[in-house]
Amino acid sequence: MTIHPVPSMRPGLPTMLYDGACGLCTRVMELAVARLPDRVAWVPYQSADLPAYGISEAEATRSVHLVDPSGRVEHGSAAVARVLVHSGGRWALLGRVLLVPPVSLVAEVIYRLVGRVRGPL
Repeated sequence: MTIHPVPSMRPGLPTMLYDGACGLCTRVMELAVARLPDRVAWVPYQSADLPAYGISEAEATRSVHLVDPSGRVEHGSAAVARVLVHSGGRWALLGRVLLVPPVSLVAEVIYRLVGRVRGPL
C-alpha cells in the first residue's frame, strides 16, 4: 500500500480507478453510481494520471484501485469494500464485513475469478 498525496478529480472524495474499456467494469460502475450515495469519484484508468496516483498501467489493468484523498491506495476487493464503507449506512456495514478475514480472503478470490473471465462476460 503506497501513500501518495494526490489531487482528486473531486477534491475531498476518494477516486475509484476502473477499466473503462471493460464492459463488465463499466456496467458495475454505472450500477454503483445509480445506487450508492455520491461519495466517490469514478474515473477510467485510461484517462487518469496514473503516475500521480503511484499506480503503474500494469497494476491498473489487473484490478480496480481506490485512492483516498490522503493518497492511500487499495485495490481489488478491498477497494470495492472501501467504496461501500465510504457510502455509509447499510453499505458501510457490508463493506466492513468484506474487509474482515476470512470474508476478505473469499471476496478477493471471487474478485480475481471474475477478473479472469470478465472479457467473455
